[in-house]
Amino acid sequence: MANKKKLSNPFSTGGGGFRFEARIQASFVVLMLTGGHAPSLPCWPIVKIMLQGKIDGFNTDDLIVVVEDQVSKEQRKLLGQIKHSIKITQGDTTFGEVIQAAWNDFNNPSVFNRNKDVIALITGPLSQTDTHNVRWLLDQARHTQNVDEFFRNVQQAKFSPSQSSEKLKAIQHHLKAANNGNDVSHDELYEFLNHYHLLGYDLDKEQGVVLSLLHSHISQFHQTSPHWVWPRIVDTVQTWNQDGGTITTDRLPGDLLELFKQKPVFQIPKQLIAVHEKSTVDWANHPDASYLAFAVLIGSWQDQNQCDIDVVTQLFGISYDEWLRKAREILHSPDSPLTLRNGIWAVVNRAELWRLLGSRILDPNLNTFKSLAITILREPDPAFDLPVEQRYAAAIYNKVLKYSTVLRKGIAEGLAILGSQPEPCRHCSPNKVEVTCTLGCVP
Repeated sequence: MANKKKLSNPFSTGGGGFRFEARIQASFVVLMLTGGHAPSLPCWPIVKIMLQGKIDGFNTDDLIVVVEDQVSKEQRKLLGQIKHSIKITQGDTTFGEVIQAAWNDFNNPSVFNRNKDVIALITGPLSQTDTHNVRWLLDQARHTQNVDEFFRNVQQAKFSPSQSSEKLKAIQHHLKAANNGNDVSHDELYEFLNHYHLLGYDLDKEQGVVLSLLHSHISQFHQTSPHWVWPRIVDTVQTWNQDGGTITTDRLPGDLLELFKQKPVFQIPKQLIAVHEKSTVDWANHPDASYLAFAVLIGSWQDQNQCDIDVVTQLFGISYDEWLRKAREILHSPDSPLTLRNGIWAVVNRAELWRLLGSRILDPNLNTFKSLAITILREPDPAFDLPVEQRYAAAIYNKVLKYSTVLRKGIAEGLAILGSQPEPCRHCSPNKVEVTCTLGCVP
């Protein structure tokens, strides 16, 4: 039987690796056009993307991304090697080539600044073992204090992942080969790992997380069809990649630049805007400030309870209709201290209003308030006239208190405010407030 030809990987035979590289490069172009930020670099705008940087002296040459601080104009670079498929092992020749390129650039100050720049291996799907162990090693290199702490953590069996030592040996193996067969010192290895990054992208799939995020970036400028704009960017990048070009925003095709133009912000002329400013009323000097001070003492009352209304008229010294005319105007002020809900009047921010209006209270007002407080709080509950088994139906037998619950509660709180803040009543006789609170609270 004739030997059958082995099937090849459709991704590799169909140019999948080249398309993956173009999509990675295009993803950075999207970030540049939309104001996004490159991974592993400061959050500065991307100003330049170099494709196939070999001609400029880079060994890690698939992608060189340059960002710039808009204020200081300082620039930093990400040197990216793009490999769709790779294994972080001693026997993987592709990984050996990647480490060789990275080591050459790392030691070439004309293309790489150790104080500013980073190198990245940008990949498609990796094995879980490679992803977990290598990222752990790189994170440890960046997060430990020194090389001794790094190696201590790696060698700590219960602290490090099970195959982290194996992956570190694979890196050391390829670094030695890249270093002309000479072992790389622990210090140099530690510094190299500090600058090295592993970035995973799922752009080998038609539907993936990274592509969704890129569509979201594009949608900020072109909401209707980001899925059409993306292929246009990929196609542009593939064309430039063939010539090893350098992409800047001012060199891209006009139709792309038009898609990502900042939309003008139209402002309504100030003269057409009706400015509504919240008025702040000086309640301390309001024409009806004295009546508000009386309202603070009562706190709340039921508008439909005649006994409550009688209390208001006695303390205020005016008819209830006259008070309602005043209250209606106060109620419609933007920062009114009065509220009316479901027939219940209430004063808000009583303690604060008391500090403003307490000086309006005189001895006769305290005498009236004391008398009313004693009458209201001493009122016997007629429900107790009924047998115990009938008291639950006190309302049916009309055995209810004359004064509303809200008024009783408001009076009690008014006495508490008087007792805790007597100072605002500076026009009253000495100790008048204290005596009023004491008598008013006598059961």
